[in-house]
Amino acid sequence: MKPELSGHPKLIYFAERPPGLDRAGFRERWRQHARLGMSMPRWRNVHRYVHCDSVAVPGATLPVSWCDGVAMVWYRSEQTRLRHVSDRSAGPQMKKDEAETFARPVRDVAILAEELVFRPCEPAAFKLFLRVWRRPGQSLQTYREWWQESFGPKLLQRLDDEGICRGYVQNHARPETSRGTVPAPICDCVDELACDDAVACGVAIREVLAANEAAAAGVLDVKAIWTAETLLYTL
Repeated sequence: MKPELSGHPKLIYFAERPPGLDRAGFRERWRQHARLGMSMPRWRNVHRYVHCDSVAVPGATLPVSWCDGVAMVWYRSEQTRLRHVSDRSAGPQMKKDEAETFARPVRDVAILAEELVFRPCEPAAFKLFLRVWRRPGQSLQTYREWWQESFGPKLLQRLDDEGICRGYVQNHARPETSRGTVPAPICDCVDELACDDAVACGVAIREVLAANEAAAAGVLDVKAIWTAETLLYTL
């Protein structure tokens, strides 16, 4: 099956808890922040919303890009996304609550992405996020063609051969615009994999990267965030 663009603009942010708040306390504070956001009139622009809480995976071998969790917001369309971000009625209250919830502003740790679905993600024990950076000087087009057309299909085939894939999505960063509605990308891509065997999934990713000469294709770094996903809202 060929991967397909979902048609839903997607915001992904990497949540970090503020000093003095333990993981359990942050999880509850983050959910409180989510409930506030979902209570706002502008929430009608949103299609789906999930929180993914970071978890430790003993035996995992992928380099880790640690944070306390990953949130994903799908908008109903580009038009509704623009209406959402231009709605100023919720701004002051949400910004104040955001400052009390996170160590850094969401805008500083977010990526607005185009969602390329290789296989829709089913509920699974783990949701893995791979943050991907291309090498300085490597063209975005060349890197993306390799990641989408070579690495992605080969990884999916390897995971299928082992029977451990419950879903695979590539989220490619959209470039910043002069209108200021898109945050500058903090990485070039965020891959999203659902699986029940985290260790085997990590081994497969490392071996596919090595076998397919990721460095030669302009990939500078790949780091993992292991999480457990909670669905908070969907149409």
